[in-house]
Amino acid sequence: MDGSGLNQSSKKHKLNEEQGIVDGNSKCLENLPEEILRYIISLLPTNDAVRTSILCKKWEYLWTSIPNLGFKRGSKAKRTLFMNFVERVLLLHDSSDIKQFTLYCDVLHDGDASRIKAWISSAIRHNVQELVFDLNISEEQFSLPRCLFTCVTLTKLRFNFDIPCELKLPPTIYFTNLKLLTVRNVTFSDDYSTQKLFSGLPVLEEMFLEACIWVNLTAVSISSPKLHCLCIIDDERNSDDEDGCQVMIFGPGLKRFTYYGPLCNDYCLNNSCSLERVVIDVCDPGKTARQVAYRMYRLLSGLSTVKKLKLSSGAVEVLNYAAELLPHIPMFNNVMHLEFDGGPTYLDRVALSKILEKFPCLNTLEFPEGIDLSVNCKNADGILDPVPPCFLSHLRCIEVYCYAEVLNQLSAIKNLLKNAVALDKIVISSDNHFALDFEKQLVEFPRGSKTCKFIIY
Repeated sequence: MDGSGLNQSSKKHKLNEEQGIVDGNSKCLENLPEEILRYIISLLPTNDAVRTSILCKKWEYLWTSIPNLGFKRGSKAKRTLFMNFVERVLLLHDSSDIKQFTLYCDVLHDGDASRIKAWISSAIRHNVQELVFDLNISEEQFSLPRCLFTCVTLTKLRFNFDIPCELKLPPTIYFTNLKLLTVRNVTFSDDYSTQKLFSGLPVLEEMFLEACIWVNLTAVSISSPKLHCLCIIDDERNSDDEDGCQVMIFGPGLKRFTYYGPLCNDYCLNNSCSLERVVIDVCDPGKTARQVAYRMYRLLSGLSTVKKLKLSSGAVEVLNYAAELLPHIPMFNNVMHLEFDGGPTYLDRVALSKILEKFPCLNTLEFPEGIDLSVNCKNADGILDPVPPCFLSHLRCIEVYCYAEVLNQLSAIKNLLKNAVALDKIVISSDNHFALDFEKQLVEFPRGSKTCKFIIY
């Protein structure tokens, strides 16, 4: 182990002292085969696994080969004991591989950072496969050992900072076997190093980026031929940034894409012909609403091959700020299931009507957060004119959740029933059986489809 953190002269008995171990015995287990004993110990949390060393002579060193090591910070009063415990466990671990290394730790000064980097380096020398660390940091910058970024055994990497932190990246990055990458609260510092990170992932299958800051970047591309799941959650703290970053996503095998946030960056999907499910949830764009509308349009333009789509009410509403783009939204010929979430959906808004026209083969339309009309709606009967093509041919099922405080939902439902001439059923649900109070009104509404059935509960 390198000299930056681990003391080669540490004594094994200190582990028991620091963990408060008491004497005991396990004569009933003493005669079990060593392979079985190792398996039993491997199922225990690391603290408990170490404690088994005092049970009997045969158990004294069994824990030193456990494949999964997990360390979680305790109280500040025991912080020194915790740091020393992690260090000695790694020092006394035998030459066998470490499958999973998990670390939850505070980084209060440079000495802590050096020790943590030494621990990670130790895990890498033991051919670690899964590396998870969650760090409470006090500095705005942090670096990880260079050997991490070229580790050939690593298949899963998750790192999280408690506050936004600039991660200093090395010049060489290439994860030969990494299949899952999760990054949270990382500030990407420049185009070059960030591009190195996202282009050095040849077999990556899943990527999760949460509360990352891209404001220092102008453009970056995410490209991995085997990527099938991508989730991006932007922080609302960046919602007033007018420039943002252009993020190009190349995923020929991408099946699931999820976005939550204020669209403070420009995300564009290319060659995404395998998309099966997409979720887009856009929160309040603030003073950059028109710019966000253009970003939303460009994002939708790369999703036309998707089969199942979920849009928040905010994602639909923001398009009203750039109504000139609505006719140019692409056709979604493969979408069979469309869901509007994130608050009541206003049926009379121009953007919604225009969007529905883009789903000619839609089979199921869902409103799990309710449906309503705007307060300034003057002609409820003229909504959905012209009628979306799917209402005349393919739409078979509408699902609506009713809320007691939504006043115009019955008028909105009435419009859906009138225009959906191919409808087989409409499912209306609510808390406290609120929908049942209006059952008589609902079933008397005129229906475009004579075969439409009501399901109310």
